[in-house]
Amino acid sequence: MRHELTFHVLRLTFVGASLNVVLMISILILIRILFTKQIGNIPVSISQSITILRRRIYRGLEGLWGPFRPMDETPIQEVLPPPCQALFQRMSRSDRAHSLRVYVWLREHGHEHEDLLRAGLLHDCGKAAASLAVWQRTLKVLLKRWAPGWWQRLAAPAEPGSWRYPFYVLQNHPHIGAQWAQEAGCSPLTCWLIAHHEEKPPCHHPHRDLLLALEHADAAC
Repeated sequence: MRHELTFHVLRLTFVGASLNVVLMISILILIRILFTKQIGNIPVSISQSITILRRRIYRGLEGLWGPFRPMDETPIQEVLPPPCQALFQRMSRSDRAHSLRVYVWLREHGHEHEDLLRAGLLHDCGKAAASLAVWQRTLKVLLKRWAPGWWQRLAAPAEPGSWRYPFYVLQNHPHIGAQWAQEAGCSPLTCWLIAHHEEKPPCHHPHRDLLLALEHADAAC
């Protein structure tokens, strides 16, 4: 009986993953067709477009395979105090894996600032405010790049029960996460880095270099 139940769980997981892949590819095709029809060309070079799509597809696949891959979560015990560890654990497994890769990237590139490393581990914690599918994450990236007006309408404030609520969370997860990090006892600088990790770094801010490092790590991982 237990083996039969395991088989059904695995089958449902595979079906769900397959549907997410199909939706992700369909969105890529649909956005490209709509964008080409209405505007005529992509406002970035071909190589940049390919890089963006490749990175998004890679992140999408990571989200699908993440639950089946082992993770070394040792860094969270070394870097995060207990309340922040609990905040880290609220994230989905794929988001935790991504955040750990961001942390490793920062360390490998010589960054040792404690607030930056903590922000690297917690920068996406606000995404735990909603259950986010791969296709929804993919749609965010594509619309923000190629149809920002559509994205702003889709991600407008919404109630938790609304079908648009996941998009609202995706748009506002930096500020949601910063609020949660503050409540968990993180420093003002860690919270500032989390809150602004998807924004253009201000030119003369004293911590501009730290924010740039976080954004580079986020994009690379």
